[in-house]
Amino acid sequence: MGLSGYVGGGAIVGARSSRGGNRLNRRPCRAPVRSTADRVVAAWRHSHPIARRSLLAACVTSVALAVSLRITAIVASSTAAVGVLLAAAALVDLHERRLPNRLLAAALASALGGALLTTDGAVVLDALLGMVIAGALMLCVRLTRGVGMGDVKMAAVVGASAGASTTSLLAPTTAIAIAALAASAYGLIAKRQRLPLGPSLWFGWVSAIALVSIVNVTAVLS
Repeated sequence: MGLSGYVGGGAIVGARSSRGGNRLNRRPCRAPVRSTADRVVAAWRHSHPIARRSLLAACVTSVALAVSLRITAIVASSTAAVGVLLAAAALVDLHERRLPNRLLAAALASALGGALLTTDGAVVLDALLGMVIAGALMLCVRLTRGVGMGDVKMAAVVGASAGASTTSLLAPTTAIAIAALAASAYGLIAKRQRLPLGPSLWFGWVSAIALVSIVNVTAVLS
């Protein structure tokens, strides 16, 4: 083999090494981080019209429920805000199969903040215990790998809000029970084993607060 052969071979090897080096130096592309508002808007745009109407109905129901409760204006405002935030989180869960942490954090801050602003120790205690109870119940399901951590966080928010708005520890446990039943029923009807739990948790939240509030009013009137 002549000198030209060695030069040619070296050029080929060098080209391969160069390509390999570029391949090694090339950094993996990361998906752009979207804001929570962008995620909500994207979920709204790509959702079925029924899902959009359901979100609007859930927001209206949350506000109507909060107004109808016999609680202070601070807790009522907090309850309405939690309901709207949880409904938006549920819509994102339907679209992405993942709950947005920032919406859940805002909802939890609203629930606990409203309880603290009342300066009523009983309301604060019920909110904290409700958060722990509901979160623990969902965490037990999480240990069986049946739900994600987002569902555990949302359950904690549901428990905190339900406890604060009803001053009863029956509401958080009832909310999780109703959410589990609703998810199971929908799964059987739709013949699905895995489905987003956000909508069921919102339904459990609103149902438990309404039911426990009715029980409390009935007990007072009787």
